[in-house]
Amino acid sequence: MTFLDKAKATAERAREQATHGVELGRTRLEGVQVHRKYLRLLERLGEAYYAEQKGTGTHEKVAAVLEKVDAHTRSHPEVTTGVAPTRAARDIMHAGAECVGESDSLLTAAQKMRDLGVGSIPVCGADDRLHGIITDRDITIRCVAEGRDPATMRAVDLAQGEVFWVDAASGINEVLREMETHQVKRLPVIEDHRLVGMISEADLARHLSEDQLAEFVEKVYGAA
Repeated sequence: MTFLDKAKATAERAREQATHGVELGRTRLEGVQVHRKYLRLLERLGEAYYAEQKGTGTHEKVAAVLEKVDAHTRSHPEVTTGVAPTRAARDIMHAGAECVGESDSLLTAAQKMRDLGVGSIPVCGADDRLHGIITDRDITIRCVAEGRDPATMRAVDLAQGEVFWVDAASGINEVLREMETHQVKRLPVIEDHRLVGMISEADLARHLSEDQLAEFVEKVYGAA
Protein backbone atom coordinates (compact mmCIF):
# COMPACT_ATOMS: atom_id res chain seq x y z
CA MET A 1 0.00 0.00 0.00
CA THR A 2 1.46 3.38 -1.02
CA PHE A 3 1.55 6.45 1.22
CA LEU A 4 -1.31 7.96 -0.80
CA ASP A 5 -3.40 4.81 -0.34
CA LYS A 6 -2.77 4.92 3.42
CA ALA A 7 -3.75 8.60 3.52
CA LYS A 8 -6.96 7.88 1.63
CA ALA A 9 -7.78 4.97 3.96
CA THR A 10 -7.15 7.14 7.01
CA ALA A 11 -9.34 9.90 5.62
CA GLU A 12 -12.13 7.43 4.88
CA ARG A 13 -11.99 6.03 8.43
CA ALA A 14 -12.13 9.56 9.82
CA ARG A 15 -15.13 10.36 7.65
CA GLU A 16 -16.97 7.23 8.78
CA GLN A 17 -16.22 7.93 12.43
CA ALA A 18 -17.36 11.53 12.06
CA THR A 19 -20.61 10.40 10.42
CA HIS A 20 -21.17 7.89 13.21
CA GLY A 21 -20.50 10.62 15.79
CA VAL A 22 -23.00 12.96 14.16
CA GLU A 23 -25.68 10.26 14.10
CA LEU A 24 -25.05 9.39 17.74
CA GLY A 25 -25.13 13.06 18.72
CA ARG A 26 -28.41 13.53 16.87
CA THR A 27 -29.92 10.57 18.71
CA ARG A 28 -28.87 11.97 22.07
CA LEU A 29 -30.21 15.42 21.18
CA GLU A 30 -33.56 13.95 20.22
CA GLY A 31 -33.69 12.16 23.57
CA VAL A 32 -33.03 15.41 25.43
CA GLN A 33 -35.70 17.22 23.43
CA VAL A 34 -38.27 14.49 24.15
CA HIS A 35 -37.56 14.71 27.88
CA ARG A 36 -37.77 18.51 27.90
CA LYS A 37 -41.12 18.41 26.14
CA TYR A 38 -42.39 15.96 28.75
CA LEU A 39 -41.32 18.29 31.55
CA ARG A 40 -43.02 21.26 29.85
CA LEU A 41 -46.25 19.28 29.50
CA LEU A 42 -46.14 18.32 33.18
CA GLU A 43 -45.62 21.97 34.07
CA ARG A 44 -48.63 22.97 31.96
CA LEU A 45 -50.69 20.22 33.56
CA GLY A 46 -49.84 21.52 37.00
CA GLU A 47 -50.74 25.07 36.01
CA ALA A 48 -54.07 23.93 34.53
CA TYR A 49 -54.92 21.91 37.63
CA TYR A 50 -54.01 24.81 39.94
CA ALA A 51 -56.15 27.20 37.88
CA GLU A 52 -59.09 24.80 38.10
CA GLN A 53 -58.77 24.63 41.89
CA LYS A 54 -58.61 28.44 42.11
CA GLY A 55 -61.72 28.80 39.96
CA THR A 56 -59.90 30.54 37.10
CA GLY A 57 -59.60 27.43 34.95
CA THR A 58 -61.77 24.55 33.77
CA HIS A 59 -61.73 20.79 34.02
CA GLU A 60 -61.79 20.62 30.22
CA LYS A 61 -58.46 22.48 30.09
CA VAL A 62 -56.94 19.99 32.55
CA ALA A 63 -58.26 17.07 30.50
CA ALA A 64 -56.88 18.55 27.27
CA VAL A 65 -53.37 18.93 28.70
CA LEU A 66 -53.56 15.50 30.32
CA GLU A 67 -54.38 13.96 26.93
CA LYS A 68 -51.26 15.60 25.47
CA VAL A 69 -49.17 14.16 28.29
CA ASP A 70 -50.64 10.69 27.69
CA ALA A 71 -50.04 10.95 23.93
CA HIS A 72 -46.42 11.98 24.49
CA THR A 73 -45.73 9.12 26.91
CA ARG A 74 -47.34 6.60 24.57
CA SER A 75 -44.95 7.71 21.82
CA HIS A 76 -41.96 7.93 24.17
CA PRO A 77 -42.48 5.52 27.10
CA GLU A 78 -38.87 5.94 28.23
CA VAL A 79 -39.59 9.41 29.63
CA THR A 80 -41.68 7.98 32.48
CA THR A 81 -39.26 5.23 33.43
CA GLY A 82 -36.10 7.30 33.44
CA VAL A 83 -34.53 4.70 31.14
CA ALA A 84 -32.93 5.89 27.93
CA PRO A 85 -33.98 4.16 24.71
CA THR A 86 -32.11 0.91 24.31
CA ARG A 87 -28.96 1.46 22.31
CA ALA A 88 -27.56 -1.10 19.96
CA ALA A 89 -24.02 -2.30 19.27
CA ARG A 90 -23.92 -0.12 16.14
CA ASP A 91 -24.51 2.97 18.33
CA ILE A 92 -21.43 2.46 20.49
CA MET A 93 -18.98 0.76 18.11
CA HIS A 94 -16.30 2.56 16.16
CA ALA A 95 -17.00 1.97 12.49
CA GLY A 96 -14.61 1.02 9.74
CA ALA A 97 -12.73 -1.65 11.68
CA GLU A 98 -9.30 -2.54 10.32
CA CYS A 99 -8.59 -6.17 9.54
CA VAL A 100 -5.89 -8.29 7.92
CA GLY A 101 -6.44 -10.68 5.05
CA GLU A 102 -6.23 -14.43 5.49
CA SER A 103 -3.12 -14.60 3.30
CA ASP A 104 -1.34 -11.72 5.08
CA SER A 105 1.67 -12.67 7.16
CA LEU A 106 1.72 -12.49 10.94
CA LEU A 107 4.42 -9.84 10.58
CA THR A 108 1.95 -7.70 8.64
CA ALA A 109 -0.68 -8.34 11.33
CA ALA A 110 1.73 -7.37 14.10
CA GLN A 111 2.75 -4.19 12.28
CA LYS A 112 -0.89 -3.21 11.78
CA MET A 113 -1.65 -3.82 15.47
CA ARG A 114 1.33 -1.65 16.36
CA ASP A 115 0.19 1.15 14.05
CA LEU A 116 -3.37 1.01 15.42
CA GLY A 117 -2.25 0.70 19.02
CA VAL A 118 -4.34 -2.45 19.64
CA GLY A 119 -3.64 -5.93 20.95
CA SER A 120 -5.85 -7.85 18.55
CA ILE A 121 -7.09 -7.58 14.99
CA PRO A 122 -9.82 -9.34 12.95
CA VAL A 123 -8.96 -11.60 10.04
CA CYS A 124 -11.20 -11.15 7.00
CA GLY A 125 -11.56 -13.13 3.79
CA ALA A 126 -11.84 -11.78 0.28
CA ASP A 127 -15.59 -11.53 0.87
CA ASP A 128 -15.04 -9.06 3.76
CA ARG A 129 -16.48 -11.59 6.18
CA LEU A 130 -14.96 -12.24 9.58
CA HIS A 131 -12.91 -15.42 9.64
CA GLY A 132 -11.21 -15.03 13.00
CA ILE A 133 -9.21 -12.79 15.31
CA ILE A 134 -5.48 -12.70 16.03
CA THR A 135 -4.04 -11.32 19.27
CA ASP A 136 -0.50 -10.24 20.03
CA ARG A 137 -0.38 -13.13 22.50
CA ASP A 138 -1.23 -15.56 19.68
CA ILE A 139 1.71 -14.33 17.65
CA THR A 140 4.06 -14.51 20.64
CA ILE A 141 3.01 -17.94 21.96
CA ARG A 142 1.95 -19.82 18.85
CA CYS A 143 4.50 -18.44 16.40
CA VAL A 144 7.61 -16.80 17.86
CA ALA A 145 7.86 -19.03 20.95
CA GLU A 146 7.65 -22.09 18.71
CA GLY A 147 10.52 -20.89 16.54
CA ARG A 148 8.33 -20.14 13.52
CA ASP A 149 8.81 -17.17 11.21
CA PRO A 150 6.09 -14.47 11.47
CA ALA A 151 7.12 -13.18 8.05
CA THR A 152 6.08 -16.43 6.38
CA MET A 153 3.33 -17.72 8.66
CA ARG A 154 -0.08 -16.58 7.46
CA ALA A 155 -2.84 -14.95 9.48
CA VAL A 156 -5.25 -17.76 8.61
CA ASP A 157 -2.94 -20.22 10.38
CA LEU A 158 -3.79 -18.59 13.73
CA ALA A 159 -7.34 -17.46 12.97
CA GLN A 160 -8.88 -20.69 14.19
CA GLY A 161 -11.32 -21.73 16.87
CA GLU A 162 -14.55 -20.05 17.90
CA VAL A 163 -14.97 -16.37 17.05
CA PHE A 164 -17.01 -14.21 19.40
CA TRP A 165 -18.99 -11.35 17.90
CA VAL A 166 -22.31 -9.50 18.15
CA ASP A 167 -24.86 -8.42 15.59
CA ALA A 168 -25.06 -4.69 14.96
CA ALA A 169 -28.63 -4.69 16.29
CA SER A 170 -27.68 -6.35 19.59
CA GLY A 171 -28.34 -4.35 22.75
CA ILE A 172 -25.62 -3.15 25.09
CA ASN A 173 -26.50 -5.82 27.66
CA GLU A 174 -25.78 -8.52 25.08
CA VAL A 175 -22.51 -6.83 24.18
CA LEU A 176 -21.46 -6.85 27.83
CA ARG A 177 -22.56 -10.45 28.29
CA GLU A 178 -20.41 -11.61 25.35
CA MET A 179 -17.35 -9.66 26.44
CA GLU A 180 -17.64 -10.65 30.10
CA THR A 181 -18.46 -14.31 29.46
CA HIS A 182 -15.54 -14.81 27.07
CA GLN A 183 -13.25 -12.27 28.78
CA VAL A 184 -12.49 -10.33 25.62
CA LYS A 185 -11.62 -6.66 25.48
CA ARG A 186 -12.50 -6.08 21.82
CA LEU A 187 -15.60 -7.43 20.11
CA PRO A 188 -16.35 -7.45 16.35
CA VAL A 189 -19.72 -6.13 15.20
CA ILE A 190 -21.34 -7.91 12.26
CA GLU A 191 -24.14 -6.74 9.97
CA ASP A 192 -25.35 -8.74 6.97
CA HIS A 193 -22.52 -11.23 7.61
CA ARG A 194 -19.88 -8.51 7.19
CA LEU A 195 -17.58 -6.81 9.68
CA VAL A 196 -18.81 -3.23 10.18
CA GLY A 197 -17.06 -2.17 13.36
CA MET A 198 -15.40 -3.05 16.66
CA ILE A 199 -16.33 -2.37 20.26
CA SER A 200 -13.38 -1.72 22.54
CA GLU A 201 -12.91 -0.81 26.19
CA ALA A 202 -12.71 2.86 25.18
CA ASP A 203 -16.11 2.60 23.45
CA LEU A 204 -17.61 1.06 26.59
CA ALA A 205 -16.10 3.76 28.80
CA ARG A 206 -17.86 6.44 26.74
CA HIS A 207 -21.29 4.81 26.90
CA LEU A 208 -21.63 2.79 30.10
CA SER A 209 -22.64 3.98 33.54
CA GLU A 210 -19.97 3.85 36.25
CA ASP A 211 -21.62 0.77 37.77
CA GLN A 212 -21.73 -1.07 34.43
CA LEU A 213 -18.11 -0.18 33.69
CA ALA A 214 -16.96 -1.30 37.14
CA GLU A 215 -18.75 -4.64 36.70
CA PHE A 216 -17.17 -5.12 33.26
CA VAL A 217 -13.67 -4.43 34.60
CA GLU A 218 -14.19 -6.82 37.52
CA LYS A 219 -15.42 -9.68 35.34
CA VAL A 220 -12.95 -9.29 32.48
CA TYR A 221 -9.82 -8.30 34.38
CA GLY A 222 -10.59 -9.85 37.75
CA ALA A 223 -10.77 -13.34 36.26
CA ALA A 224 -7.74 -12.85 34.04
